Amino acid sequence: MRQWIAALARILAVIVLLTGAGTAWADELSGTFHGVADAAGASIDIQPRSGGFTGTFYDAKGRSQSFQADLVGESAEAVLDMDGRTVLMRVEPMPFGANVAIVPFSQSGQLEIASGRVLTFVRRGLKLPEPGPEYIDPPRDGSRRIAANGFLASYEFWSPAGVRDGYLALPERFHTLMRMFAAVQLDVIWKLCLAPSPDQALSIALRGQGVSCKEVLDGIADTQRTGKFTAYKAEVAKQRETLRITVRCADRYPESKETCDRAARDLSAQAVTLETAGTVLGRYR
Repeated sequence: MRQWIAALARILAVIVLLTGAGTAWADELSGTFHGVADAAGASIDIQPRSGGFTGTFYDAKGRSQSFQADLVGESAEAVLDMDGRTVLMRVEPMPFGANVAIVPFSQSGQLEIASGRVLTFVRRGLKLPEPGPEYIDPPRDGSRRIAANGFLASYEFWSPAGVRDGYLALPERFHTLMRMFAAVQLDVIWKLCLAPSPDQALSIALRGQGVSCKEVLDGIADTQRTGKFTAYKAEVAKQRETLRITVRCADRYPESKETCDRAARDLSAQAVTLETAGTVLGRYR
């Protein structure tokens, strides 16, 4: 039952910026986390203690209740009262903060999985970016094609399942092009590794990258724990912007000749580095 709740949290979460998140560590559940979207106005204070956590949950109306949480895997589990019902709260650490699954108990004491919901909380002080004007929603599945420019402008705002479907909806030539930008390739692989049923997408994305999902998830968790995650994401952002310009020029978006000439030089430089997702990951471990 608890494994199902963990799966619910991973599959249903739609995260802004670092969607889908990665393998995390229990000691990241420390501090204050503020709710966003459906959880706006709520917050959680949580601190580790021997074998678990102590904390306080504040709802959107300012009401609070203290809790003692057990350490279950990498997450914290506690029983709370919400809106007149007893619920199981599972707090799963994420790079940006936490996913919080709320599942009510029936009068007979059984978990009502169908009534469960997943809320997003971000660490205090973290500012989430807004999608840009070229943002597109993820496709419902991989059956229709999407433009590579739209994917690059949007994938970091999608859930892992959305990244999976969007990646499969890309033209094959873009899969080849993206491999030259190994940091972006690694970032996409990271999210694919967190998606449900990712085998088809991963069979394409992992080709020639010298890395496995376990290595990616463990490696990204290492960057979070050692403080290298910000530098990693900065490299991804820089490469992603260069790749976007390359794609826009190739697809005849309105860009100047100077911009497209520079993009061609940048592409040539990327092609000769011979980097893979595996070598990029190795630099940050």
